[in-house]
Amino acid sequence: MKTPFCVRLQILGIQPNDEVEYFENPDAFENSQKVFPLNNNGQIYGIYVRRLEYYIKKNYVQEGKIVKGRLIYTFYNYITQQFVDIFDLLCMENTFIKLDGQFWFKDENALQPLIIRLRVQIHYQEYQRFQHFLENIELEKKNLYNSIEKAKAELTINYDNLNNFKMRVNQLKQCYQIQPQYPEIDIAILYSHPLVNQNQKRVNPVQYYDDISNFKKRISALNKKVTYLITQATKENLRWVLKYNPKIIHIIAHGENDTNQLNQYLQFENNCTDDFVYREDLQLIMKDSKKSLVFLACCYAGEIAKNIQQYATTIAVDKELKMLDDAGILYFSSLYENLLEKKTLQESHEEAKKKVEVELGEKNYQCCHSHSHRQTCKDVFGKTNDLCFGDKTQCECKKKSANLIKDRLSHLWGPDPKDQCKEVCEVILQQIKDQSQRELVKMKLDEFAEDGVLRVCCCELAEKLMDDSFTFIQHTESEKFQIFSQSSSQSQIFNQVEDGNLIELNQLSWEEQYFIAWKRDAKTIFHKLSEIFYTNKRQILKICAGHSKGEMHVVKFAHQVSKYFKFRKLKFYKRNEIDDIQIIQDPIENIQQLLKRSYEARMSYIFIIHKINKELFLKSKDQLAQLNQKGTVILISNSELIELELDSNYYKIMLKDWENLSEKKEKCDFFKIINEYGEEIRDKILEELGENNLKKLKYNDLLDEIENFLNKQQEQIVQN
Repeated sequence: MKTPFCVRLQILGIQPNDEVEYFENPDAFENSQKVFPLNNNGQIYGIYVRRLEYYIKKNYVQEGKIVKGRLIYTFYNYITQQFVDIFDLLCMENTFIKLDGQFWFKDENALQPLIIRLRVQIHYQEYQRFQHFLENIELEKKNLYNSIEKAKAELTINYDNLNNFKMRVNQLKQCYQIQPQYPEIDIAILYSHPLVNQNQKRVNPVQYYDDISNFKKRISALNKKVTYLITQATKENLRWVLKYNPKIIHIIAHGENDTNQLNQYLQFENNCTDDFVYREDLQLIMKDSKKSLVFLACCYAGEIAKNIQQYATTIAVDKELKMLDDAGILYFSSLYENLLEKKTLQESHEEAKKKVEVELGEKNYQCCHSHSHRQTCKDVFGKTNDLCFGDKTQCECKKKSANLIKDRLSHLWGPDPKDQCKEVCEVILQQIKDQSQRELVKMKLDEFAEDGVLRVCCCELAEKLMDDSFTFIQHTESEKFQIFSQSSSQSQIFNQVEDGNLIELNQLSWEEQYFIAWKRDAKTIFHKLSEIFYTNKRQILKICAGHSKGEMHVVKFAHQVSKYFKFRKLKFYKRNEIDDIQIIQDPIENIQQLLKRSYEARMSYIFIIHKINKELFLKSKDQLAQLNQKGTVILISNSELIELELDSNYYKIMLKDWENLSEKKEKCDFFKIINEYGEEIRDKILEELGENNLKKLKYNDLLDEIENFLNKQQEQIVQN
C-alpha cells in the first residue's frame, strides 16, 4: 500500500491567546504539533470531517472533558494570509474537506503546518448552565447589597459617635484651654519646584538648591545654634509652618507680574503642578501669623510684600523688577550672617546690599531685560521688549572716561555732536519712526545729560521723553531689595542666639537636584506613585518609550521621577516613609533572588527592574506580586511586554514625550531636546559642548552627550 501523504497539524483556539502568540513566535509551538495523514480521493488531498473531529477530541481536548457542541473549523491560506471557512472547502456531500498546496507548502526539508482555527458551538444545555450561574451571581449581589446597607447603618452610628466625641473634646478645650504644642523654630524655608505649569509646559526651577546650600554653609561657619526646617512651598505647608511660630519665613519661588490683570503672584506648587498664590491669598494666610519676618526671594514681589506688611515685616524686590539669582543668594546669606551677629534688621539690610554690590561688581548694574518694560517705554520705542542700549552698541565711552562712566548704561554726552556717543544716539533714533519726533528727541538728549553723562536705560529715557516727568526704575541689583514694614526696623531678630550646631527639624537628606526632561510623563508617573502610596492600591507599573535605544535613559528617567516623588511625599514634620529606591539593571535569572533579600517591614520601597524578558516575566508573575507587597515595582518594558494584555494589577504607561523626541522626528533638532532640561541647563550645555558640535550628532549620540554632562553636574553638586 502506498504511504499516505502527511502534514503537521497546528490547532489554534484550544488555549487563550494562542493565535496571537503563534503568529508572533511560531517556533515555540513546534513541539505541540502532531503528524496527521491526509486522505486521497483521486487526485485530491483532504480530510474527512468525522475523522478530523475524532482526532481533535482525542488528542487536543482535555481528558474527561465532554464536548457537546459542534466543532467549527477555518483553515489558514498562506497565499492570501487569511482563514477560509470550511464550507468553502467541503465537497462530496459536505463530508470531505478539499485541500490543496496553498494551505501547506511542500518542502524537501520541512513542511509548513496545516493551521486550523477551532471554535465550539455551545448547545442549549450549556446555555442553561450559564443561566443558572448568572442567577447565583444575582443572589450574591443581593446578599452583598444587604451587607453594604448594614455597614452603612453601622458607619452612620459611628459617625454620630465621632461627632459627639469631637463636641466633647471642644468643650474640654474651652474648659481647660487645651492647645496642641508645636516646637518653636528660628527659620522656615519654603521652596517651589513644580514640574509643569497649568498648560503642561516645563517650569524652569529657581536656584533653590544653591540658596539653601549657601544658607547652611554660612550659618554653620558662624557656629550658631539655629533651628530650621525645609519644605516645599504649598499653601497647606505655609499654614503648618506658621504653627511653629518661626522668627523668619524664607520663601524661594518664581514671582510673576500679570500685567493683564495688574496683579502679582508667587508660583507655589500643588501636586507637582504650579499653583498661583496672589497677594490676597498670602494676606489671608499671613493674617494669623505672629509677626514673623518674611523673606520673599522672588521676582516682582514688592506689591505682595506691601500687602502683608501689617502682618509681617517683609523683604522683597519692587513689583516691576526681576531679581538676579546670584544677587538673591548673596543678599540673603549676608543678611542671615548680620542678623545672627545681633545687628538690627536695618543694619543687616544695609550690610547685605553692600555685599551684593562688592561681590557682583559690574553685574550689579543690570540692563532693561532684567525686568518687564513699562508701557511708556513700549509706546516710545515700539514693540521691542528686550531693548538694551548697552548691549546694542560698540562704543568706547568707558575707556575714554573711566572716572565718569560707572556702569554700562551710561555714555559720554555734550552739546557738541563731537562730544556725544554717536553709537548710542543712532540706536535711540532708530527706534523712533516719526521724523518730527526724532528731531525733538535729538534736542532733548542734550538736556537730559547730567555732568556730561547720559544714562540711557530705555525705560527711564522713555518716561523723560514722554512728559519730562521721571520715575526712577532701579536697575542696580543691590538697591532692588527693600524692607516693607509698618513698624521700626531697628530691632534685633536674634537677640539670644546660642553657640552650637545647626538643628534641622525634619532631618532631610538633601538629594533633590534632579533634571527631569519628559515633563508630561513625569507628572503621569508621579500621580500614579502618589495614588499607589496614598490609597495602598498595589499595582506594577510597566513603562515603555517605544524605542529600544532609549531603554537605559528610561531607567534613569524612572529613577529621577521616583526620587522626585520620594522627596515630595515627605511632609516637613515627618520622617520619610520610603526607605530606598533600588535599580535592578543587570539581567536576573528569577525574581526569587529579590524576594530572598531582607526588607524592613514598616518601610516602603520602589523597585525599578530592567532587562526582564517576556518568558521570565510570565514565569515570575506570582513572585512579582509578592515583591509588589514590599513596595512599588516599576518594569522598564520593551514593546513585547507593554503590548501584553494583563489584569488590573498592572498599569501601562507609554512615554508620550519620548515619542515626540523619537529619532525619526527629532534627530537633528538638538535645540528642542536640550530645551527640555530648562533654560539654565541648556545654556550650560551649549557653552560646554558647542552649538555646531551638537548639530552634527545623531539623536542617541546627543542623548549620551547630555547624560555625560548632567552626570558631571551631579558630581559637582555632591562635592559642593
